[in-house]
Amino acid sequence: MPCPDLKEGDVFFLDLSDHTGISENTMKGPHRIAIVMNPRKLANLNYKTIVCVPIESAHATLWDSVNNRPRVQSHHCLAAWKYQELHHDSLAKCEQIYTLNREFFTDYRFTIDAIDLKEIRRRMVNIIGFGDF
Repeated sequence: MPCPDLKEGDVFFLDLSDHTGISENTMKGPHRIAIVMNPRKLANLNYKTIVCVPIESAHATLWDSVNNRPRVQSHHCLAAWKYQELHHDSLAKCEQIYTLNREFFTDYRFTIDAIDLKEIRRRMVNIIGFGDF
C-alpha cells in the first residue's frame, strides 16, 4: 500500500522489480533508494506520479578524494554521520530525475533536512536549465 502522506525530502527504498518500464536508460536496477522531490502534488492522492532523485553510494568513481567533493557537479553528498540510516556517504544524483507511480513509495526510510533539500533542488533546477535557483 502506498504511503498516503508523502513529503518532499522523504527517502524511500524502491522495489521496482515488477515495474515494466525499466530499461537500460532508466534506473539501473530493480532496487533503488530515492528522494521525493515534488512538493505541490503530494497532498493530492489522485496525483499518481511522483518526481524523485536516486541516491547512490559515493564510491571512488563518483568521489574526488583529493578535493573532498563529488566528481560530478550535479551530485550532492549526503553524509553518513548526518543520516544514521545511511551506512556510508551517498550521493543524490540530481541529473537523474525520475517520475514513478505513487504505488512504489511504500518503504519509508528517513527525511533529509532543509539544507540538503534546498541544495538538491538547486542542482535539479540547474540541470533542467533554469539557471541559479
